[in-house]
Amino acid sequence: MYSKILNTGFFLLPLLVCTEAAKFALPFNTNSTAIKKLAAVAAETAPIQIGVALYFQTNPMGRENEIVACQIQEDGSIGAHKRYRTGGRGGAAPVATGDDNGKIAKLQLASTNDALFSQHSVIINGNYLFTVNAGSNSITMFLVDPKDPLKLTRVGKRPTTSHGDLPVSLAYSPKLNTLCVANSGKRDGVACYDVDPQKGLTCTDTEPLKRTIGTVKDGPAGTVSDMFFTDDQKNLIVITKGNSVKKEASIVDVYRTYPDETKKSKICLESVRSKISEAPLLFGAVQVSPTKIFATDGSIGVAKLTFDPKTLKVTLPAEDKQTIDFQSATGWIAKNPKYNTVYVTDGKMNRVIEFNSPTGDKTQDQSFLSGQPGNLDVAIGGDFLYTLSPSNLALAANTSMIQVMHITGKNKFQDVGAYVFDKDDDITAGAHGMAISCKSKTIKKKETRSLLNFLPYF
Repeated sequence: MYSKILNTGFFLLPLLVCTEAAKFALPFNTNSTAIKKLAAVAAETAPIQIGVALYFQTNPMGRENEIVACQIQEDGSIGAHKRYRTGGRGGAAPVATGDDNGKIAKLQLASTNDALFSQHSVIINGNYLFTVNAGSNSITMFLVDPKDPLKLTRVGKRPTTSHGDLPVSLAYSPKLNTLCVANSGKRDGVACYDVDPQKGLTCTDTEPLKRTIGTVKDGPAGTVSDMFFTDDQKNLIVITKGNSVKKEASIVDVYRTYPDETKKSKICLESVRSKISEAPLLFGAVQVSPTKIFATDGSIGVAKLTFDPKTLKVTLPAEDKQTIDFQSATGWIAKNPKYNTVYVTDGKMNRVIEFNSPTGDKTQDQSFLSGQPGNLDVAIGGDFLYTLSPSNLALAANTSMIQVMHITGKNKFQDVGAYVFDKDDDITAGAHGMAISCKSKTIKKKETRSLLNFLPYF
């Protein structure tokens, strides 16, 4: 009956002086349950920076998809949440069911519970929020109220077609006012749209999906992993997994952009394609400098890719492979510009690993104490790191939660709690994506008091 903020046992956060600080009413009117909250962060002598809201999609297979908007409170913990229908359906990438022929007989989640095998299925930029609806091959756009980040307004009467099958990753360029979606199914490829706060999304491609991927999909292998615009917004980068068993290379497609307003389509239809055989399972990626892209890889750990802005070619020097010991399903990555660090999660291990972004050297790893089997998407909001850890019956976990770490410097971050969803919240095993409003605000130290009692994880 409850969604809860739970303390891990490392330390207890003194709550702000308030008689009702430990309880919050659920923001939707379906019931009158309460949110029980424990303080998640130790009192700071210096101001802390926080985001204002966190968003992810429920993505239930074959059922109506929703965006969950979660409040980020002044101590960095997650508070009340609201839900908004996208108008589309959730879905999952097909995986083999293990029959004698190795054929894909039905849709089912992989043991990592990563339904889409991708990063950036939900993104936010300014007051625009976008999500894919993998089960109905569509995209939904929301406007975020600048005064209330938990208030979303859907743009358009219905979602916009992705023009392909199984949309899994999104990228938005404010300079180009363009959204792109990567489809990872039978009809694969990248379609792009003009963005308007009243009209919504209008496809600018005369030939949607001409930017084809063209790989053979075999479970995770051959599927789109991630897509993003370079920091200068001069290029769109699409990453596709290879196949380590068949010794097929990962693919990095780079599309040049055209900011010229006279062109209807601002993204080139032809890519410069690079094949990275040294990292056959490239997944999530972040750009850390004009010529360096850090990408996770389930077969090695982290690949420090070299990008040439002139030729648009991408390479992986032999010395730029960073091994992660005991990894199982490394996939998601987020960068923290404040400390020049990146953070990596694993779908089958309940830990976060930090790397120095200038060098790519591993600096620290920290485990959560929740007992969850692993984490999918990861995002940074001010001085806090958040991970999405959906329920995973395959690995004996029947609880979905958002886990929180507090970052106080390079090589300094620690598990401070989790926002745990009750079964009534119906946060499915297919939950996916994570985006945080970038309107960070600084919170000064306030008078606090200790909370004497707290709830365990289970």
